[in-house]
Amino acid sequence: MVDPGEQEPEAALSRQEWDARPGSKWRGVVFGLPVMLFFLLGASLVGLGALLFPGAFRRSGHRWLRILGRLPLIALGIRVEAHGLEHRDLPGPKIVLFNHVSLLDLMTVASVCPPGIVVIYKKELERVPGLGWGLRWTGMIPVDRSDHEQAIKSVHRAHARLSETRGTLLMAPEGTRSRAGGLQRFKLGAFHVAANMQIPIIALVQRGIPDLLPMGSFLARSGRVRIDYLPPVDTSAWSVETVREHADEVRELYLQYLKPAPPRPPKTRP
Repeated sequence: MVDPGEQEPEAALSRQEWDARPGSKWRGVVFGLPVMLFFLLGASLVGLGALLFPGAFRRSGHRWLRILGRLPLIALGIRVEAHGLEHRDLPGPKIVLFNHVSLLDLMTVASVCPPGIVVIYKKELERVPGLGWGLRWTGMIPVDRSDHEQAIKSVHRAHARLSETRGTLLMAPEGTRSRAGGLQRFKLGAFHVAANMQIPIIALVQRGIPDLLPMGSFLARSGRVRIDYLPPVDTSAWSVETVREHADEVRELYLQYLKPAPPRPPKTRP
């Protein structure tokens, strides 16, 4: 279930204090496998719908995706409290960035996704039956993190798609999940698009997921997830030469709500 909640983020002193109210795992035990199968099948059906009815998907695809995200959350007893939806629904092209936590992201982000989204996703997801088909058939953009040249081409494709559709680019700026928890340093692809197109960036901050489904776990607890869409960041004065500086500035917005990932240990030479 998605509760629109209040429209303003809470006071600064309480921003990192969010009680997910984790419950028992019985729903995860009973419904975990059916929920995952439903989500994968649903993703492929959404993709098939996009192939057969592209106009309808452009107009209403976000509604299909929200249903796909919300029904599994209801079965698992997870309530999403969404705030700042007026920022999500601003007209015109924009970039929405979300912190990547665990598999539960697929459902929580889908449950409150913006209209007209274009998703950049890691290419490995194409190997997941159902989900991979849905991503390809809906025209989302894969990125091969092991091939820098191909990754740049994916960013250029996203730029071209946004210029054409005037929609919303949805990305996880960390690139991958942190095994140790916390917010990692941001990669620069989305920030290059923002600097080139001079379109706003909107931070989507998720809290509570590590208490309900930590990375590496497949058994969810019931509880609450809070999602905040923060006010848009103006990029009209950005340049490609300063994207690292701006990426770090945007990351600081998240760190008002989240803890940073611990530093990686230095690599030891054999």
